[in-house]
Amino acid sequence: MRVLHTSDWHIGRRFKGIDLLDYQRKALEWLVSLIEHERVDVLCVSGDVYDAPRPSAEAVRLFGWVFQRLGLMEVNGHPLQIVFTPGNHDSAARLGFGAALMRPNVHMRCGIEDIATPVLVDSADGGQLAIYALPYLDPDLARPTLQGLLDSQKDRQNGLKIARSHEGVMRAALRLATADLASRRAANPRLNAILMAHAFVSGAASSDSERNITVGGVDSVPAELFSNSGLDYLALGHLHRPQKITIPTKPTTESQFHLDRTPQARYSGSLLAYSFSESQTPPVEGNGKSVVLLDFTDGHLAKPRIMPVESGEPPFVQIKGTMDDVLGPLAEQYRNMWVSITVQVPELPHGAYQKIDRAYTHALEKNFDYSQRTQSQERRKMVDLKQATDEMDVLRDFVKFSLGRTPTDKEERVLRDAMETVRKNAGKEVAQ
Repeated sequence: MRVLHTSDWHIGRRFKGIDLLDYQRKALEWLVSLIEHERVDVLCVSGDVYDAPRPSAEAVRLFGWVFQRLGLMEVNGHPLQIVFTPGNHDSAARLGFGAALMRPNVHMRCGIEDIATPVLVDSADGGQLAIYALPYLDPDLARPTLQGLLDSQKDRQNGLKIARSHEGVMRAALRLATADLASRRAANPRLNAILMAHAFVSGAASSDSERNITVGGVDSVPAELFSNSGLDYLALGHLHRPQKITIPTKPTTESQFHLDRTPQARYSGSLLAYSFSESQTPPVEGNGKSVVLLDFTDGHLAKPRIMPVESGEPPFVQIKGTMDDVLGPLAEQYRNMWVSITVQVPELPHGAYQKIDRAYTHALEKNFDYSQRTQSQERRKMVDLKQATDEMDVLRDFVKFSLGRTPTDKEERVLRDAMETVRKNAGKEVAQ
């Protein structure tokens, strides 16, 4: 049986004002073709299908298009099995709307109540795969439901109370899932198991484009929590950088769940890059994004295969240098890529923004590093408002602080005109 693990589509997301829907469409078209070419049996999407709880009409149309394509696909003579879970960007209620009426091969697992009820998929060789699909677990919202599920179990979990943290709710969810898995595996030792989860597991490397999911000061789930959980694979979502997570193997007696398997674990990463922290060295189209292919044979999981995403997203580049560097050799090398530029200067050069825009097609970030200032410039102090006699004093001192000199006559006129404009507009607002 072949499984495709992906996550963090973030349909509808923009980057520095640029609409990414065309690149997202290309990535999803490639995903459909990969499923056909590799003859994938099961697709797992571990959260953040949309970028927002209330996605735009264009985002919904794009998802509707790929959802229909996937839902109607047949591979190896049977319908493609699809499992979606919501992430911290999605609205679980909206993503899961109508789930009970969907085709039997489409599984929208958006409710906490279904955590211990896996999606079961039979393979051609007589094997079976159990997919436990966890929606994003907000500690405050998930704890009451999880507590009720634990308390209803036969042994009542020895009065376990769930801590207000991501570790606490994940531990509770794993107790429910592993109890079900242990029961099923006693009847079928060849049963394979995947857990889909949208969380920050310790030891992983984050990027600048993930929304923080910190609650109560605790935002990560210890990797060792999954030790001896009986799972074969942990299909993670939330972090946008594709990466392997090492789950330590403990003696069975020291683990939380005392089962005989410790999973391989990976973040598939997002389909596109959404921050310059995800740029690659050297720069590459698609920015190193990938999905994961898993093969289960005779009850065993082979080494995962990493498949590079083909989205056509331009290479992201972070550039740093003097103004001469940025406008010279660096511009020649990276002119048509999407760039974040940091210019090392003692003071802001005249017309710097315009010069950079002329040198690069997509200069999406422009930063200025004043670390090259002289010692006398570093000793400058911001204006003392108690000593200023009027607004122009404040503006003159700000120029002196920023540039290490007083404004020129031309700059003085620009500042005075701006100040008079503000005064006039303020007067109109008061009159209204």
